[in-house]
Amino acid sequence: MYNTLTRKIEEFEPLDPPFVKMYHCGITPYSESHIGHLRSEVAVDILRRTLRFLGYIDIAISNFTDIDDKIIKRAREENINWEEIPKRYIKYHLEAVKEINNLPFYINPKVTEHMNDIVNFVKDLINKEFAYNGKYGIYFEVDKFEDYGKLSGRKGTESWRQEDDVIEDKKKPYDFALWKFRKPEEPYWKTEIGEGRPGWHIECSTMSSKYLGEQFDIHSGGQDLIFPHHENEIAQSEARFGKKPWVKYWFHIGYVMIEGEKMSKSLGNIIPAKEFIKKVGPMEARFYLISTHYRDPLDIKEESIEQYKENYRYISSTIKTIKTILESLDRTYYLNDKETEIWRNILNYHKEFINAILNDLDTTKAT
Repeated sequence: MYNTLTRKIEEFEPLDPPFVKMYHCGITPYSESHIGHLRSEVAVDILRRTLRFLGYIDIAISNFTDIDDKIIKRAREENINWEEIPKRYIKYHLEAVKEINNLPFYINPKVTEHMNDIVNFVKDLINKEFAYNGKYGIYFEVDKFEDYGKLSGRKGTESWRQEDDVIEDKKKPYDFALWKFRKPEEPYWKTEIGEGRPGWHIECSTMSSKYLGEQFDIHSGGQDLIFPHHENEIAQSEARFGKKPWVKYWFHIGYVMIEGEKMSKSLGNIIPAKEFIKKVGPMEARFYLISTHYRDPLDIKEESIEQYKENYRYISSTIKTIKTILESLDRTYYLNDKETEIWRNILNYHKEFINAILNDLDTTKAT
């Protein structure tokens, strides 16, 4: 499989076989999950099924970021309690992925249920002198972590900044928030490190390490998360635990485009997950989402959707026909030439399919 960390395809060797520990960056449930989320989770589902085929036992978890600026903003717009927003959209998301036959995750941890764990993580970073207090929050000092940038290729000293609204509060523009102190009229938690709520990056490091340990096998998510989110996760996790690499394999899924344009709210071309499933069909939608290699962009086009719907129906029909033929074979005699040819073709197709999937999940060749 391709490893973003090493930038090459590697033989998969788990840390503690036959177990494979996996963490997938889930959604921030402030609106309906969309086809980009579906594509990402289908790719991870194919990976999990492949691991099971190879005899591994996958322990896969995926989080919900159920407290976030976008959630607070949405609640204000609807004039409701902020907690109602994530409840609504977590339910929507779980229903959508179930429709397309994804395996359920071992657990879906929520940020709001892990505040004590997050606080302990931040305290450890402060004690190890990787974090410092500011006026508006507690920050990770990027310059203290020498390996910063090894996932994305970007360094802390490059001209970029994180959380511009508090730039004057940090030692360097590229330091990032571990804990944000309380703001008026926003949700907050009373803790040993102050009243407030966690930064985005610390949440995933905390939840993954709680359930999977200080080192694990696979971390997945969209390519848009490589920087800064996953880069920051590595920094704070390796700083705390002192184990390198914190994650052995990084699995990133490509972007989704709509008719050649990037999918975005500003362009108004977001397609909600359930809307897409209803229009295309559950299994047809799943088949379409793997029509392009998981690392490549997937360009959603009306004509290609129709073509893949036909392809899926053809494959389904062919499988049914093959089953009927196999069930009708007379197994009390040696196979005749025609029957031998049928078996040979089936075995060849099966071999080609397996080889394609085992080569970095090449679903384009497999289908």
